[in-house]
Amino acid sequence: MALLEALTDKLSDSIAQLAPITLSVPTSPIFQVSRFLHHVTTTPVHPVYVPYLRFGVIHAARVTTVWAGLTKGRKNGKKVGLLQDLFGYLTMAWGGSTVVSLLLNQPPTWLSSPTPWIIYPSVYLLLIPTGLSNYIISTCPTTLFNIFGALVDGITRATTITSLVTLIGSSSPFIKAANADVNLWTYALLSALAITSGGLFVGLFGLGEDEWKMGVPGLLKGGLLGTLDAWGASLIGLLWLALTRQSSSLAPFSEFLHIALPSDIQSTAALGTKPASTEPQPVHTQHTTVIDTAHARAICAILLGGLLATRAIILSLRSGRSQRSIAASGPQLSKKTELFVVDEKGVRESVLKSPVSTKATRTENAKVTPRKSPRAKGK
Repeated sequence: MALLEALTDKLSDSIAQLAPITLSVPTSPIFQVSRFLHHVTTTPVHPVYVPYLRFGVIHAARVTTVWAGLTKGRKNGKKVGLLQDLFGYLTMAWGGSTVVSLLLNQPPTWLSSPTPWIIYPSVYLLLIPTGLSNYIISTCPTTLFNIFGALVDGITRATTITSLVTLIGSSSPFIKAANADVNLWTYALLSALAITSGGLFVGLFGLGEDEWKMGVPGLLKGGLLGTLDAWGASLIGLLWLALTRQSSSLAPFSEFLHIALPSDIQSTAALGTKPASTEPQPVHTQHTTVIDTAHARAICAILLGGLLATRAIILSLRSGRSQRSIAASGPQLSKKTELFVVDEKGVRESVLKSPVSTKATRTENAKVTPRKSPRAKGK
């Protein structure tokens, strides 16, 4: 570790002297995403009639489009019961938070507050039974919709991942370590579980089918793109710890980020003052953050959204290429038939034969003309 820190410090000093990398990082998108995240996580839909945060409504609406696409291929378009379909939708929406809360010895949000029961079923009834979500995914161009959905997922998932520190700090199994380093392995696993548990349950029990049955979730089928939801969430979780200096194991990377990132997004806490944040902060160093917490969350959202959007583009290109190849190699009618003939020596030879027109074939293919009844002869 000492050798790694020395090499990182030397590399950081060399980069700082030779290349002004602070000028290459655009700050405008970071500020815009940061303001948007602050808006949706602090502003209700309506202060009087719908006093619930817009973030929850956005997440609920996004899950409806995913659920509509997942249940679109039900056998013979069979309609299932409303409660059965609603249960699968809520499992996908709440599965991640439920698993993380139970692992941290805390009650899930839907068990301690009526707010999720008001937001998610209401959005479901507004978009799923009416067919609005299905209409959106059917009419919107697939690539454009997938890219937009990936960006929305990047915002919602990054917000979830960056809020895990508060849950870990208030959890009884981790209460002794609340003011110390956050375990990297714990945070990486919790980040992956918080994002993928809902989809795992839906795929494992076949909740999107007309009849529930055990199956293999798509995440467990492997592949770099297929497992992006899991390893991408883990990487963003580790990046969050490095940006906010909540793990001494990532101190060399945090120092590098301190040099690489522009100074206008860095927090004053990096200069040695106490950060104005309610989240638990480690005590291994006096300057506890590299950049402001809101800007760090925006960086995580941008990077995760970029990963998901890249996957959407790659899958779209693959789908288009496969469709073109299928169209090019479609069924073609041939006038010749290939027969295999075994000669006297037992050698199998391929012989091309043209179809032979026989009298029977002509008779079968000929159009039958009804015979006329004989006319009666006049006297």
